[in-house]
Amino acid sequence: MKRKISYINQGRYGRVIYSDKVSNLDFYFEFGGGNCVAMINIPAPADWEKETGRNISERDEITRFIAEQAIHDQVPGGYYKIHEDYIGLYSRK
Repeated sequence: MKRKISYINQGRYGRVIYSDKVSNLDFYFEFGGGNCVAMINIPAPADWEKETGRNISERDEITRFIAEQAIHDQVPGGYYKIHEDYIGLYSRK
């Protein structure tokens, strides 16, 4: 199974589901304001293994994949910033 993400929208918030051959990870998101289109909550490094069941060494790769795919799918031409506990998706407007 290739890696992928899917979205469950529930108005001003929802879920981003990351799937690969190992597991599915479920992250809460909410829409932002201004040029911040959305914020995807991710566990901080200290909580990553406990909350996801995945090794901390996978965190950067997984969060970068989610950020890049979400920008591609939801904010073409935008950019992202990965923070300690969330991924910010931004438009360039």
